[in-house]
Amino acid sequence: MTQPQQPFQPQPPKQGMSTGRKFGLGCGAFLLLLLLMGGCVAALSSGVDGSGSSQETSEQTEETVEAEVEEAAEEPQEDEPVVLTAEVADFVPSILHDGGDYTSVHVTVENNGDDAIEVNPLYFAIVADDGTKKDTTSALGMSESQIDTVTLNPGQRAEGVVTAEGAFTPASVEFEEALGLGVTITADVG
Repeated sequence: MTQPQQPFQPQPPKQGMSTGRKFGLGCGAFLLLLLLMGGCVAALSSGVDGSGSSQETSEQTEETVEAEVEEAAEEPQEDEPVVLTAEVADFVPSILHDGGDYTSVHVTVENNGDDAIEVNPLYFAIVADDGTKKDTTSALGMSESQIDTVTLNPGQRAEGVVTAEGAFTPASVEFEEALGLGVTITADVG
């Protein structure tokens, strides 16, 4: 005796996650994210106890940076592949000057190395006497005697002015070839 064949009955589809379960997992992930962010904030703010210890840490950091700058300034630059010198200069406005205060520094870049280097006004920053770094990109074209964009072969030098917006006393100039990919060279403003 053969049994009659049962007609094929498809399995009911498995039900997905319920809306409540999705909501619960989403809230859990959000809480985990908040905990991680809180931990990061706590780690970054450790040492700030309201009694001025963060100010002491900041002062210690500034003293360390000042000591490193003084040491670098004492080292002779004759053997360096790139030599940077800087001196105070009057701001001479170009036809693009639209008003406002600007501070200029006359710089000389000498290539004493074996390879060509790129010089560009974008590669400079001026550091004020209060320690703030002044960006020169916002003042491009404002000075009549701005340093040119050039390739310096070994033995060549370029000179001109780098300018930053605002009236301040320049303390040093930084030159970094290749927009942050090279070595930063610093010269005190004489």
